[in-house]
Amino acid sequence: MRPLVSINIATFNSEKTLVKCLDSVKRQTYQDIEIIIMDSYSKDNTLQIAKSYGAKIFFASSLALARKVGADASSGKYVFLLDSDQILEPNVIEEAVKACEEEGYDGVTFFEKSLITKNTFVERVIAYDKDIFHSLHDDDPIKGTAIPRFFRASYYKRIDFAKNPPITFEHTIIHDEIVKMGAKIKFINAYIWHHETTTARAVARKFFRYGYYYIPAYKFNKELAIHHSMPRRTYFHPKALRKPVLFLGLFYLYFVKAIAAFTGAVFYIFNKNFYKE
Repeated sequence: MRPLVSINIATFNSEKTLVKCLDSVKRQTYQDIEIIIMDSYSKDNTLQIAKSYGAKIFFASSLALARKVGADASSGKYVFLLDSDQILEPNVIEEAVKACEEEGYDGVTFFEKSLITKNTFVERVIAYDKDIFHSLHDDDPIKGTAIPRFFRASYYKRIDFAKNPPITFEHTIIHDEIVKMGAKIKFINAYIWHHETTTARAVARKFFRYGYYYIPAYKFNKELAIHHSMPRRTYFHPKALRKPVLFLGLFYLYFVKAIAAFTGAVFYIFNKNFYKE
């Protein structure tokens, strides 16, 4: 009997991308799965879409709570954390299960690629960034960038999600916590495609929110927060110089992110109730 995989998907007004995401789940060569949706009270057609794919639906008011709800609801031997705007290649789950069942690993980092939809400069820079650190298999929990999404449930369910910051570095913290438990993680070249932010303004909005939660994240894990606040170490690898214009774009976007995050952190100091998670 093959092990069950619980696919955890956090959603909020995700109708624009959820169909393609769940279609890719249904096309998997490995079908011993259950779909767990942790929804933050969507007001669009997210829930109707999820129901049409046979998903089990639960509700959570924050991301940290969603992770806990998903973990508690998962019956599988493995938990797969999938974003609602991601699309899986057909062999992703099968390759992850194989790495764990046949090779003894406890988690898997996938090669994540960007979906270019508008061909903006920002999209191309983000795609270039993602290709560099994934092709270098840079998934160290503290100094690296790539993150595992597939975990042995016996590790994942031991995380105290109530203590995790609600937004900033949330997934990296999960990675670090599981590695500290003794889990072995493998990087595999099975592809996940991701919709990316298309404009610098949208990047700034996103990182303002991350910056708003930076101080709680820093208090939770200073070493992790410091390393992930600096330019990625892969920016200084020779591979990053292959395309000079995009290489410069990496630092341009870094400064956009840094300024937005700094502004968010200052905003947190003076208004801790701006975001209600």
